[in-house]
Amino acid sequence: MNIFDLYLEKIKSTITVLGKNNQIIVPETFGGVNAEIPPPKFDCDISTNVAMVLSKLNKTTPIELAEKLIPHLKDNDIDTINIAKPGFINIKFKASFWSNFTKEIIENSKNFGINEKEEKNNYLIEFVSANPTGPLHVGHCRGAILGDVISNILIFNNHKVTKEYYVNDYGNQIINFTKSVYYRIREIKFNENFPKDNPDLYPGDYLIDFAKNILTSNNNLNLENYNDISDKLTSLSIEQALLLIKKNLKSLGINHDNFVSEKNIVLNNEVESVVEFLEKNKFVYKGKIKAPVG
Repeated sequence: MNIFDLYLEKIKSTITVLGKNNQIIVPETFGGVNAEIPPPKFDCDISTNVAMVLSKLNKTTPIELAEKLIPHLKDNDIDTINIAKPGFINIKFKASFWSNFTKEIIENSKNFGINEKEEKNNYLIEFVSANPTGPLHVGHCRGAILGDVISNILIFNNHKVTKEYYVNDYGNQIINFTKSVYYRIREIKFNENFPKDNPDLYPGDYLIDFAKNILTSNNNLNLENYNDISDKLTSLSIEQALLLIKKNLKSLGINHDNFVSEKNIVLNNEVESVVEFLEKNKFVYKGKIKAPVG
């Protein structure tokens, strides 16, 4: 339970006590009552709309009801509590509250914040999925951290999560990538110049390392004709790229459960199979996904 849930429960408890003492009229449920982050312009920690939700039932204005509730909500943890139009109650905590709150989180780090009420689900989180043509850049790493944090939050809340990397190993970019590795190999083995004037090729020096690694492990490669070894070289080049990508991710403490090949999906006609399944079960209408019928 987070701080907003904790204080929302405290607010509801206070309202319930006031209702039992006939000081205010309390609804059957507290639907619509919340405690949330206030707008930045307010120097406070939590804002609640309780006075606005209950004002009509109590036949008074939100401001008047808020003024009535504030003395009962105020406690030793609160530094200031005030009203903002049209009736929000804004709360700012003392520094000591945050010290104690932080201590509680540390002492209960394995369980603090778990949403016990939430239904447990299976999640597939696909993130990073940069083209396997070279090392990751800062943008990829930012997405990697975001995806991993989302995954870990779900795992912490006892959901089943699969972290997936979708490998874009099919299409023109892979053809150009493989040709780039091929020319780097010939540059190393036959002292040929890499065709830097070809805008379709990948000029990065990291391909030199890829080429060296491939040559070291594959002495029997026949490099006379690109077309004869293109499939084999594509596999070897993507393998090198993924080794580098996984190394980059590992340095961030990130590991994926699955690396799924786009090429395999295309060659196995998996997309067509899914569309056929959806059509058969009436999920698709004129090319658009819709809810099942019946």
